[in-house]
Amino acid sequence: MGFDEGSASPEAAGELTRDAIREQLDRILAHREFLATDKMRDFLRFVVEETLDGRKHRIKGYTIATRVFGRGDDFDASQDPIVSIQAGRLRRALERYYLIAGGHDPISIDIPKGRYVPRFVAQNAAVDATRNADSDAGTVQLDPPTGPTIVVLPFENLTGDPAQQYLAVGLTDDLATELGRFQDLVVVSCKSATHNPDAASDPSELATAAGARFILQGTVRKDPETVKVSTQLTDVADGRQIWAEAYTHPLEAGRLFATQEEIARSVVAAIGSEYGIIARRLSAEARKKPPAELDTYEALLRYYAHQISPSVESIQQCFTALERAAEREPEYGPVWSALATLHCQMYSVDAPGFEESLDTALRFARRGVSLEPGSQLGRLILAYASYLADDSESFHDEIGTALTLNPNSPYTVGTAGYFHVMRGEFDRGLPLLDRAIAANPCHPNWFHGGYVINYLRQQEYDHALLEVQNYSPYLSYWLPAAYAAILGRVGRIDEAKTYLEQVEQQKRDFSSRAHELFRRTLKIEPIIVDLIDGLRLAGMAIER
Repeated sequence: MGFDEGSASPEAAGELTRDAIREQLDRILAHREFLATDKMRDFLRFVVEETLDGRKHRIKGYTIATRVFGRGDDFDASQDPIVSIQAGRLRRALERYYLIAGGHDPISIDIPKGRYVPRFVAQNAAVDATRNADSDAGTVQLDPPTGPTIVVLPFENLTGDPAQQYLAVGLTDDLATELGRFQDLVVVSCKSATHNPDAASDPSELATAAGARFILQGTVRKDPETVKVSTQLTDVADGRQIWAEAYTHPLEAGRLFATQEEIARSVVAAIGSEYGIIARRLSAEARKKPPAELDTYEALLRYYAHQISPSVESIQQCFTALERAAEREPEYGPVWSALATLHCQMYSVDAPGFEESLDTALRFARRGVSLEPGSQLGRLILAYASYLADDSESFHDEIGTALTLNPNSPYTVGTAGYFHVMRGEFDRGLPLLDRAIAANPCHPNWFHGGYVINYLRQQEYDHALLEVQNYSPYLSYWLPAAYAAILGRVGRIDEAKTYLEQVEQQKRDFSSRAHELFRRTLKIEPIIVDLIDGLRLAGMAIER
């Protein structure tokens, strides 16, 4: 049951009257999660009251920035991401509230991803349901999951002190919340087992009952100086432990909750991300099937694998698998987003037969976002297409939204970093690249292209030559062209000639189109000029 301020009377909504929603708002704002953050309280109260008073059409990023955060009339969301950042924090705070304290509250209030207008749902109508993010009336929609289910069991408190149970409970809640940000995963959090020891006595039975493929469990220890967390992931299919990790953090005053969040981020990056242990394990299974026989989730796994090890064969397989998936599930946004990526890549390398690929990429990317506005993949790919189309405003908006939706996805973080660097925004991009690579060593090798560009900016050609060895764009003249240009700069002309031959073989008209082709993927004019001068030094006759 949902609330719509446009109905004949508020009482017609049953439990969801204006008074009942305001009581729930007060209940939330009185919780410790919100007591210390006045702006977050103001943010939530503002959007709720505007909705209840029939002014939801006024709830925009600009209005929130000026009314809640004191920004001036010249506020520009592309330059100041304050609203999207704070909206992400508010969503996480609401999630934690309902996990910890609000599970039995009569009304759920949340802020759907991709928008700022709140949604009100009677709790008895929201249990175990995936809600429609575009429904103003709070309609419950049960969508079939496309990816695997993971059960998060309550972490065991081994401190010897029952008063420290909050550590184990808090970590369990954080893990369930953060894993849930990966749309490919279905997460079941078994909080009830915290109070019922027998409930977790046989985790495999619990996982089977939930239809889960994986179980995440662990323990928490604490001594006067450190917090120690041990985690393990089990594949129910064969009962094998497929991943385990131990985390030890200093116990610093005032940092306990920050430490808890750091551990949760490390765990979810390792197991839940697009290149985490779950995706890699299932991807290995999917590779045994012909592309045309893959289900929708397996098609996405094939797409992720292609990003890691790109080749002519892998992109053909991706096109086949994703196009079949789009035919089966035309309303599933991530499939269109993944297809948009492939068209972006075809445009980037000027592939024959893909002359209209940028227009196609933009169309598919927008469709993906319209179907699933809360997908970080969709937002990321629309940013990619916008980048290629030189739409700076859309690029920054979509990149910011993607990072807000899932700041713990190494793929999202690394891709954002890469494109910031390729635009010349080094201060933004390099820290993101560093973070993504540190979080998951199994990352797309094209991330390293950002470091190559940074070394070229600094004219550190020897370092660029070493870094380019980690960078292998597929189907592309980029790699041999970069090698040849850098070797030309350091005077190793004979070595450069081998790569010049490869460039000519892959792109026979490269010498007459060098600037145009470089600029498809690199937006920094001085570095393009530097690359072209390096190619001239290597012996390529490039027209001026």
